[in-house]
Amino acid sequence: METKYYTLKDGRTLAYLESGDPAGCPVLYAHGGPGSRFESEWFHDVGLRKGFRIIATDRPGFGQSSYLKDRVVLDYPRDISELADALNINKFGVVGWSGGGMHTTVCAYAIPDRLLFDFTFAGYTNWGEMPNASTYLRGNNKLDKLALGMSRHHPIFFRFFFDMMNVSEKLMPEATFNAIVEELNDSDKAIASVPEFKEAFIKDQKEAFAQGARGPTRDGYLHYNDWGIKLKDIAYPIHIFHGTEDNLVPIEYADHIADNVQDCTLHIWEGEGHLAAYSHMDEIFDIARQEIST
Repeated sequence: METKYYTLKDGRTLAYLESGDPAGCPVLYAHGGPGSRFESEWFHDVGLRKGFRIIATDRPGFGQSSYLKDRVVLDYPRDISELADALNINKFGVVGWSGGGMHTTVCAYAIPDRLLFDFTFAGYTNWGEMPNASTYLRGNNKLDKLALGMSRHHPIFFRFFFDMMNVSEKLMPEATFNAIVEELNDSDKAIASVPEFKEAFIKDQKEAFAQGARGPTRDGYLHYNDWGIKLKDIAYPIHIFHGTEDNLVPIEYADHIADNVQDCTLHIWEGEGHLAAYSHMDEIFDIARQEIST
């Protein structure tokens, strides 16, 4: 799989990676936060089996995509729509995992006419519409709680937090991976123990900070602030997939989206965690195929 580059109309570079079936149904994938286009590789096998072409972009400042100062969540649907035009793709599905969830969800508001389906795994809700959102963060989620505190009271240290992540990913990738795994539930730890997953995850996280911490810092900031839209104004049908034992992104965020979006189907994975989608690939893309055929 070869990284490709597209020059957006504003002059920025958008890096992307394709996997799965080149002739399959196109899917624009939004990586985690931090994350990168390399997450496309996680979907390669299921894309081949189920007939989907997975196109994962680096968000601005991640991987090889140009940084965009003062980026907002709604910049994402604009960027991927322009890329789709360049690839002669009219309609496509959108999928986002974790930090990519909010970027995928807003596509249902911003570009509903372009979509075949809109799926989010373990994503955030709009904190601007959930004033008590921070109270649901799990007690053992040290990283999110630390980042949140810094974003609210010490913005300079919030950037420093991501600077330290950058250094950690580059100098101590194994230790950083282990620290993340400590926050996970038992089902997630079982997934993380698979050598192929561990290798791919470390590769993905290191690429996330290829340009330093500016991109991940802005992405983190967006998670704790208003999206610039109201969930009630999303009319396009969306699907949310979430594990009940997710120690990184609480299940209450999925409930909040389902309670406020006009047409939302909530898929609950009992006893599973933040990485659950990795074990449900066939199920997810079978549902996607059903959405396309309706």
